[in-house]
Amino acid sequence: MCLIVFGYGVHEKYRLVLAANRDEFFDRPTAPLDVWEDHPEIIGGRDLKQKGTWLAFSKKGRFAALTNVRNPGAMKYNVPSRGDLATDFLLSGRDPLHCLKTIKKHIGDYNGFNLLAGNLKYLFFLSTTDERIVRIKEGIHAVSNHTLDTPWVKVEMAKQGLRACLGKNSTDPNITDPDSTVPDGVKLESDLYEMMRNREIAPDEKLPCTGVGVELERLLSPLFVSMPGYGTRSTSIVLLDYDGKLSFSETTWSEKLDAKGYRKIEQDLSTSFI
Repeated sequence: MCLIVFGYGVHEKYRLVLAANRDEFFDRPTAPLDVWEDHPEIIGGRDLKQKGTWLAFSKKGRFAALTNVRNPGAMKYNVPSRGDLATDFLLSGRDPLHCLKTIKKHIGDYNGFNLLAGNLKYLFFLSTTDERIVRIKEGIHAVSNHTLDTPWVKVEMAKQGLRACLGKNSTDPNITDPDSTVPDGVKLESDLYEMMRNREIAPDEKLPCTGVGVELERLLSPLFVSMPGYGTRSTSIVLLDYDGKLSFSETTWSEKLDAKGYRKIEQDLSTSFI
């Protein structure tokens, strides 16, 4: 996954509003959003090559999302899969902060990653870029392939887009369209999907320099990535309300940019979480 944008504690109804694009090679085997057969407590998509995940919840209220850090010059081989970090966190019964501290001790064993992880009470972030555990504060945040809130064009565009979506979908009666017959969550989800389909390329003078060359930097700069053999394969939308009720949806995309499938899972996480 190459872009995660989220609002934490900024909406009247939802504690967490999150949209994420997973960018990957189209020939990499992947399972769409579902309850896992071998670990039925996990809800999410799955990388079938390494068996890890990029974005998932546990039915006990734990959450984890992962992006890679783009630094080809520092790539290591024969190291553990980064997707295991998210899976192991979801399956753990330990305190989230304790889990992150343990991961930090072994951070050099992995290729570069950004890990967002927590439960219904707390959300934390850890990156190999700065090797700090950060407790997420209320606000709008985003992470791509550097660390949290790095001001890349796609990161700033995603944050601005989320801010606009939340403004249009406020539960404040002075803001909400009184004539709308579409349920609030459905409209917000639809607006977020549309926002995450933005294919605008950043101007050259604002491109990051991550060691892949300017032509590839251009192709990777939009929110929604499209190039031969590689691109945005799925978009995920998470709406988690203050009572612990989760709406988790995913649209998968073909290499031709067509929607291949859509799934939504709703789950009450309030009864038991660790």
